[in-house]
Amino acid sequence: MIRLDDIALTTGASDYLADLPFDGLHAVFVRSSVAHGVIETIDVADALALDGVIAVETAETLGLGPFEHVGGLDPRQRSHPLASGRVRHVGEAVAVILTESESIAQDALELVVVEIDDLAAIVEPGPDAPLLYGDSGTNQAHRLDAEGEDDPVAGADLVVELTVANQRVASATMENDGIIATPDASGGLDVWCTSQGVHAIRSGLCRSLGRSPDTMRVRSPAVGGGFGGRATAPVEFAVVCQLAIRTGKPVRWLQTRWENLTGMPQGRGIQAAMRLGLDADGRLLGFDVEALADTGSTTHMAGLLMVSARRQAAGLYRLPHVRWQGRAMLTTTTPVGAYRGAGQPEANHARERIIDVAARRAGIDPIDFRRRNLLRADELPATQPGGVTYDDADPVGALDQAVDLADVARWRSEQADRRRQGSTRELGIGVACYAQTSGRGTPADSAVLRIDADGRVFLGCASPSHGQSHATTWRALIEERLGVAPEMIQIIDADTEAVADGQSTGGSRATQVLGSIITNACADMVASARIIAADRLEASPADLVVVPAGYGRGAGLSVAGVPTSRITWAEAAEESTSHCLESTRSESVAGEAHPYGTHVSVVEVDVDTGRIDLLAHTALDDCGTVLQPTFVAGQQHGGSAAGIAQALFESVSFDEYGNPEASTFLTYLLPGPTELPSITAHTISTPTARNALGTRGIGENGCNGATAAVHNAVIDALTPYGIEHIDLPLTPQRVWRAIAG
Repeated sequence: MIRLDDIALTTGASDYLADLPFDGLHAVFVRSSVAHGVIETIDVADALALDGVIAVETAETLGLGPFEHVGGLDPRQRSHPLASGRVRHVGEAVAVILTESESIAQDALELVVVEIDDLAAIVEPGPDAPLLYGDSGTNQAHRLDAEGEDDPVAGADLVVELTVANQRVASATMENDGIIATPDASGGLDVWCTSQGVHAIRSGLCRSLGRSPDTMRVRSPAVGGGFGGRATAPVEFAVVCQLAIRTGKPVRWLQTRWENLTGMPQGRGIQAAMRLGLDADGRLLGFDVEALADTGSTTHMAGLLMVSARRQAAGLYRLPHVRWQGRAMLTTTTPVGAYRGAGQPEANHARERIIDVAARRAGIDPIDFRRRNLLRADELPATQPGGVTYDDADPVGALDQAVDLADVARWRSEQADRRRQGSTRELGIGVACYAQTSGRGTPADSAVLRIDADGRVFLGCASPSHGQSHATTWRALIEERLGVAPEMIQIIDADTEAVADGQSTGGSRATQVLGSIITNACADMVASARIIAADRLEASPADLVVVPAGYGRGAGLSVAGVPTSRITWAEAAEESTSHCLESTRSESVAGEAHPYGTHVSVVEVDVDTGRIDLLAHTALDDCGTVLQPTFVAGQQHGGSAAGIAQALFESVSFDEYGNPEASTFLTYLLPGPTELPSITAHTISTPTARNALGTRGIGENGCNGATAAVHNAVIDALTPYGIEHIDLPLTPQRVWRAIAG
């Protein structure tokens, strides 16, 4: 059953940040209109003279040190909350205005005059660009050297070379960023903000503000999507907190869509130059990859994303030798961070493209080629090059089932008919096999489960829901294991006071990590209650079982086979020494899990115009034990839609001066229902032994499979024209030019 608090997120009944009651001051940011330059002057006099303006602060007057996005990485990812001395991308904040109302803030914004001496923009990553940080001596943000020097394709009968670029995309959340910071009488700070994890936000803010975590409470209301862009705190959050501390009054900042598309960390932005070696029978021998990543104006999460991509380079293919090396380079553009899959979709997409090209050059059907080279079920678990130890899986079985479900044979027949008839609307069928890592069990996550003497169950946890329906899932887990009705369960997440520490929602980890912790906490409750019940019911603890409400009594424990002989949860809690039953769990799960699957796309390409219509998309995903089929299907649809959108529509680009070319939803092309087919989602279930529930992640699977499936389908449609590859996104213009060329 879907709970009302989950439905409310999409019906508008939930309270988002902008819906929270607020009576305080408003912050608005003055931003750079150039990509790279030296700040000469910031004239704030006219703005300060405006009625209702409380303050205008710059880096020099605000008194905040560099903001560290991710602890312990390159110093160049410690960006100043307000630009100091130099700006490094369009939209970077150079000043903040504090006013009595939002309308005054917008008026004051027009009165601040910023003079910047332009420097050369760096739009494309490369070794010859001018230095972005002069004291570092290099624009290289991170380097991942190859493990071993041997050429992995040496001696191959066929070597296929291909360069695949994963263009930048935006998280494009439904709701923009925002924060309300309210100081209290004791010197503490109460923060409401958009986030994927309140503890991570608190840690980042405390580092910047020089505060102890026990002086700050961070909460999130309903949040309209995250997708990785909210994995870390925006620099603006630190500024707003500092203003609240200084003034002693609540301060609010609500981001505009322009600020969102030019400031929220973007995703992808990595190019892979690949060589794939085959023997005479079309079997894979080795894979050589050299990656070049655009990390934007700070190093941000460059190192983590590159490691993630390298880990998935081989996927579930029988690939004995892999060499993967890469560089992440700084540019004068919006920083790049995590986005749905965070490095893994990039690796899967690039590999699946060169697999398709290699199959055709070897004269083998791409599906047969994959079937020949994928690991079989009896070869797993296995440790692949890149260091991933994949658990039980059946990649070949998933491929065959997806091909059958998509009715590839029928589409191939129609494709042949069209080509015989000389149709200008070519059909293409694309297949992509993916694997990923989900829910890494470290660092530990936490949950507090308590039953009070009135029989009510309280769950406190960290990972917030921003559209994944956590509340229904957690209630179902507790209901199944404790027998209590859902309305008796109160859940508080996204609140640093609900649990001492915890992790963010991301990396497809919530159900398999936090869900397993909640499951273990339920087991603790049963164990504690059995001791109390055994004495009261004069029975062995082993003979006691959980029972739902019945026989005029509430849920609790009864003697097996005698449901009338029971002790309710309320009674067990009342008889405990603390008058409640409680379990606090902070732990790592046994290990990361590995969802995998196959996606199949069917497209129609109008060769006269380059227009692409997606006719069908089939997603077959193995996410282990399926707890909530409706929500799993929703994640399959959402992930696939994001992957399809990257293939056909979405792209963040910059002109030669570093100006963003997609800064509104008029220019950043998000697909709607008319651009997407009815996605057909199926699951297979191979429970993993690596967590208590046997689940694997599902939220990012679509991004890992759909992009390459659509890309391969379009190229398949264009094979009669000798086209092997077109860069993403596959716009009508690009497709038409490729055909014309």
